[in-house]
Amino acid sequence: MPDVIDDQVVLLAQAGDRDAIATLYETFQRQIYRYLYYRTGEHHAAEDLTAEVFVKLMQGLPNYRRREAPFRAWLFQIARNQAIDYYRRKSVRQHSAMSDDLVDPGPAPERLAERRLTHDYLRSALRRLTPDQCDVVALRFLADMPVAEVARVLNKSESAIKNLQLRGLAALQQILAARKITYG
Repeated sequence: MPDVIDDQVVLLAQAGDRDAIATLYETFQRQIYRYLYYRTGEHHAAEDLTAEVFVKLMQGLPNYRRREAPFRAWLFQIARNQAIDYYRRKSVRQHSAMSDDLVDPGPAPERLAERRLTHDYLRSALRRLTPDQCDVVALRFLADMPVAEVARVLNKSESAIKNLQLRGLAALQQILAARKITYG
C-alpha cells in the first residue's frame, strides 16, 4: 500500500506548518525505518539513521521541488544516501533482510519457526545480490515503490531498474530453489 502525500501537505510543510510536518513524519517514518533496517540489519542504526533522514528532510524541505522528483522518491533518496554514508563511516557493507519482529504477530509457533528459517535463508540469499539489486528489491518490495520512483531514487533509467529487479529476483529464486525454499 503506497503512501501518497498531497502536494498541498508538502507546500504547507515547506511553509513551516507543524501539522503538515507531523503528517510527513507519520506517513513515512515506518517505511524509512524498514528500509534502513533492511540495509543495516541493526535496530539502533536504523533508528538513528531514520532520525537523520528526517533532520535532512527538514533542512532540505525549503529547496524541494516537485517537478524534480516525487516527494517519496526524494525522501528515499535521502534515506539511501544516509545508508551509504553509514557504510562509509563503518567501512563495512552488510545486507540483512527484515527480521521477524517487523512481521505482524499472531501466527502459530510452528509457522513462526518456519518463517524464521525462511527469513534466515532469504537474508543469506540477499547478501549474494549486487548492491544495486539489493536496493531495487528493497525499494520495490519493502517500500512498495513503483519502478519510476525507484529509478529516480537510484538515478537510473526505468529499464535499468526493471533489469536489476528481473536479475535480482531471478538470482534470489535460483538461490532459494537450491535450498528448496519458497518465498511469498
